[in-house]
Amino acid sequence: MGPSVDRQLGQSFWPDLGNLVSAVGRAMWITLINLFRKPVTVHYPEVKRVYPDRFRGILALTYDKETGEENCIGCRLCEYICPPQVIKVEMLKAEKRNFAKTFTLELYACEFCELCVQVCPTDAIIMMKSFDLATSDRRELLMDKDRLHNIGLDFEPSWATGNGLRDMQTPPKAPAAHAPEAGPAKAEDKPE
Repeated sequence: MGPSVDRQLGQSFWPDLGNLVSAVGRAMWITLINLFRKPVTVHYPEVKRVYPDRFRGILALTYDKETGEENCIGCRLCEYICPPQVIKVEMLKAEKRNFAKTFTLELYACEFCELCVQVCPTDAIIMMKSFDLATSDRRELLMDKDRLHNIGLDFEPSWATGNGLRDMQTPPKAPAAHAPEAGPAKAEDKPE
């Protein structure tokens, strides 16, 4: 190395060292400030957080409140629209109406995209205000119809159901017709 290279290295070393010490000092100052702050950790499950109104968590199946029958008619729309294909439904045809013979949901692969909720014509599948299904065994996240119905009974439903979301998407009423305002002259009004 020549003398000019040594001089260039010496000139960039001290400013770089100063920048490094300054950055470490700022980081340690922030750490020191936060060391004496009150923690914001929620000690779950002893303390439960209040979920926001629009929180959408795990999926569940519902019953009709009037008749007590399950709402799912086995139409398989949720199965067809599901991007990761984690819903499997078999229909059972009955005299009065159809039912889902089997309904399985692989919750471990679910994207929680809510498309199945949006297309359900009977609000049979909804999202709940909970995420309380943590487990160390993936087999427990393979949900059958009975487990999904129990989840629907155990937790509070989210505000968004398929029919509720569709009602939000309907276009507003057309504005009332107004009298035409004075605008530019029409072609037939122009002098030739």
